Amino acid sequence: MYRIKGPHRKIQVRTIFLLLLCFLLRMETDAQTTTYYKAESFLFSFRQDNDLFLADYGDNAYQLERMGGLLDVSRDQILKGDCHLLIVSHVSAYEYEDTEVVNEASLRAGRIRAYLKTRFDVPHDCVAFYIDRSGNYRDQVHVYKVYKPLPWFANISIHYSESRYPVAVEAAIGEYGAVPYVDLYRRGETGGYDREVYRIDDPLFDRTELEDYRLASVTDTVRHSKRIEELDIALATTVTTRETVRKVTKYKETTGKTVVSEKTGLQADNKEQTEKDRKRQPTESVRTEETPMKQSPVYLGVKTNLLPWCGVAPSIRLGTGETKIETGAFMPNLEVECSFAGRWSVALSGMYSDFAYKDKTRDCWAVSEISLEPSVWLSSLGKFTGLNTGLFAEYGDFDVRGSAIDLSEDMLYGRTGCFWSAGLSMGYRFSPVGGFGVDMRVRAGYRSVFSGKKYRYDPLDNRNYLETRFASTGFMIGLKISLSYRFQIR
Repeated sequence: MYRIKGPHRKIQVRTIFLLLLCFLLRMETDAQTTTYYKAESFLFSFRQDNDLFLADYGDNAYQLERMGGLLDVSRDQILKGDCHLLIVSHVSAYEYEDTEVVNEASLRAGRIRAYLKTRFDVPHDCVAFYIDRSGNYRDQVHVYKVYKPLPWFANISIHYSESRYPVAVEAAIGEYGAVPYVDLYRRGETGGYDREVYRIDDPLFDRTELEDYRLASVTDTVRHSKRIEELDIALATTVTTRETVRKVTKYKETTGKTVVSEKTGLQADNKEQTEKDRKRQPTESVRTEETPMKQSPVYLGVKTNLLPWCGVAPSIRLGTGETKIETGAFMPNLEVECSFAGRWSVALSGMYSDFAYKDKTRDCWAVSEISLEPSVWLSSLGKFTGLNTGLFAEYGDFDVRGSAIDLSEDMLYGRTGCFWSAGLSMGYRFSPVGGFGVDMRVRAGYRSVFSGKKYRYDPLDNRNYLETRFASTGFMIGLKISLSYRFQIR
C-alpha cells in the first residue's frame, strides 16, 4: 500500500500555523494594552452573621499591623489625592439582593471606615466602597490601597442601620438609590503578580463611562514554619488573596460537656473545645517585591538661566588670576530637561555669546558652553518638585578681551582658551502655577582650563600680540536661577 503525498497537506499545515500565530499576536496585544494598577491588599475576617470587628479574630491582628505600618507613612499621599483606599465587602452570590445581606455588608465596611478615620484620620472622601456579589471571600472584607487617584464615578457613601428591624434596614439601604455592586473576576497569578478585576455594575451610569478596578498585588511566598519570621512581617507590603484563618481558642472542660464562651467588641474570639481539637494554624510569612505595574509619566521641561542674560557668568572667572564672579555681555542660554521614572531627570543645556562693545579686536566677550546633568529628586511622589541633587559635566571655550577682562587704562589684555568642568550640584524647584516653575541650583567641582593664550593689545598698532600661554586648574562654583516650563509627553 502506497502513501500518497499531495499539496493539500501543506496547505493544512500552513493554515494551522497562521491561525496559531494570529492567536498568539492577539494575546500579546491584549496583554500590552491592559493596565493593572498596583495595590496593597488587606483581608479582614468577620464571623458569620456577626458585624463586630474583632481585632484578634482570624488574621485581623496581623492585617491591622501591616496596614498600620503602611498607612502611617503614606497618609500624605492619600490626602493629596495621589492614591485612595478601596473597601470591598464580599457577600454570597445567591443572597446579595436581600436587604439584610446588603445592610450587614455595609455595616462591616462602616466599622472599618470608622477605624480608618479614628486611627489614621483618613477622610471619607478618600475611601471608595463596593459590595462584591461574586461569592468569593464570603464574610470577609478587603481593604486596598490603590496607587491611582479616586475615579470620578467612585461610590464613597456607606448607608446601614444598627437596628435589625426590617423597616429600619429598608430605610437605610434605600438611601443608596442603587446598591454599589461589583463582580470579582479572578485572573490568577501572572509574572509574580496576583491579579484581580472588579467589574463595577452601577445602573446610575452607562457602562462605557465606567472603568473596572484592575488591581495587581505582589504574590506571597508562604513558608510554613514553627517560628514567626519577624523580619518578613515587618517588611510585608502586599499579600495574596490566599489567606489562612487563624483562631485564638481557649479550652475549659466541665463534667460531660464543653462550654463555649464569647467576648464581643475588639476582644479575642475565644472558643472552648476538647483537648484533642486544640490546634493552631501555621503562621504565614510574606516576602514581597515592590514593582509598579503602571508606567510612570515622562515630562519634558524647557529652562533658561536668568543670570547670564543679565551679563553674569554662570561660574567663576575664566583664565588665571583671582577667582571672582565676572560680568560681561548678556549670554543667551537654553536648557532641556527630561524627567522620568518618578524621581530621575537628565538636563542638557547650552550657552553662546559673541559680542563686541566697541571694537572686536580690543573689546570682546565671547563664551560658549554645553553641559549635561543627571539628577535624582529626593521626593518619591513623582511631582519633580522640591530638592534634588546630581552630577554635572560641561565643556566650553572663551575669548575675552579689553576692558572686560582688565580695567587698566594704559594696557589692555585678553585671554582665550578652552575649559571643562565636573562636579556635584544641588537644586530646588517650586511651581507657582501650572507647568511654570523656578529652579535654583548651586554647582561645585573641578575646572581645568587648557590651550589658554594671553594677549596684549597695542593701541598704536591696533592689534593683539600673544604674550604668553597658560593653563589653570582648581575649584569652581556656579549659580543658576532658571525660569522653566514643564509638560507631560507620555
